[in-house]
Amino acid sequence: MGASQRLRGVGPGTVRLARVTAGVFLVGMAAFAAVPLAEALGAYPALRAAGAVLLIIGLTGCYLWLSVRAVLDRGSRWDLAVLAGMSALAAAVPFVAGPTWLSVGFMLPLAFAVTLRGWGAAAGFFASIAAGVLLSAAQPMSWVLFGSVQNLLTAGALAGLAIFATLLGELQRTREEAAKLAITEERLRFARELHDVLGHNLSVVAMRTELATRIPPEEMARLRRELTEIHDIARRSLHDVRAVVKGYREMSLERELSGVRRVLETAGVRCDFAELPATLTPEVRVALAWAVREAATNLLRHSDATVCLLGVEPCGDRITVTVANDGVRAGGGLSASGAGAADAAEASVGGSGLAGLDERLTQVGGSSGRHIEDGWFTLSLDVPGGPMAAALISATGDRK
Repeated sequence: MGASQRLRGVGPGTVRLARVTAGVFLVGMAAFAAVPLAEALGAYPALRAAGAVLLIIGLTGCYLWLSVRAVLDRGSRWDLAVLAGMSALAAAVPFVAGPTWLSVGFMLPLAFAVTLRGWGAAAGFFASIAAGVLLSAAQPMSWVLFGSVQNLLTAGALAGLAIFATLLGELQRTREEAAKLAITEERLRFARELHDVLGHNLSVVAMRTELATRIPPEEMARLRRELTEIHDIARRSLHDVRAVVKGYREMSLERELSGVRRVLETAGVRCDFAELPATLTPEVRVALAWAVREAATNLLRHSDATVCLLGVEPCGDRITVTVANDGVRAGGGLSASGAGAADAAEASVGGSGLAGLDERLTQVGGSSGRHIEDGWFTLSLDVPGGPMAAALISATGDRK
């Protein structure tokens, strides 16, 4: 099993084990302070021995403070002050304690490695090793080189343990955040698709119900047909909602265009739809299907349109699809895409149709635009025109 596969199973238990292991090693290594302490107490006069003991205990205390807090990932603003004090203690120890002070020479490099970040940590680590060599220049060179190499390896290994434990904790937190984001994204997807499905179908039901109320009593056959259509739409809505909940719903652009045309023509809107190219990728076709549905929904809700046009204009490896209608209401209200009055209406109920439309197009490398001119409202949808363009956008995240 590779390292990456082992990391996939990292959980709170693994993080705790790594922190406990690193903590045990770091605290256990503090026992090496007994070597210079024993030398100071047994070989030096009382005053010098007392000074050496205070310096070594202070150095060890700072080491334990910084290393344990690093393993627990509980750094504070006092850590830099402790590191500065520890550096001063480490610079004084060689002049008071004997040559065995090198037994604790790993403590300051480790403190720099786990307290600072980036170049500061690396510079402090190697600078403290070099300072230890210089401060021990009066000792036999073989002893100094041996002690310095030992300190280098010991500090590096302990710093690796501490940093590894910290990274495991960060990995665990990142995974928890990724899980929360995935849940949030799924909720947004569900809310968006539920709005798109029910918003359209309920608008159609409301429109056809209103038409049914206007049918004279003597035209019972026509009324029965309208009620049958409304019943079918309600059943389809129930099916669509169940499919959205399961996450398996697939949109068909052709079926959506046919359904939109039928609904609009029933409402008295003349439709003139151009043929869409067959080179569009499935993802782009699904996004366009949702966009056409949203446009038709808002046309029924917010406009007085009598004509709806769908145009297609190729431009290199891009295609611009326009959905236009003549239903701009007097006083500045808008129509099919939901700007103006539609925006206000959706905002008043927390609607997400327009935001969902833009999100769907962005996911396939497209964009949308809306404008009014001479009583016409136009929704422009710019999308990749073929599989190669879509693949390029998917791979790079950029529009070429």
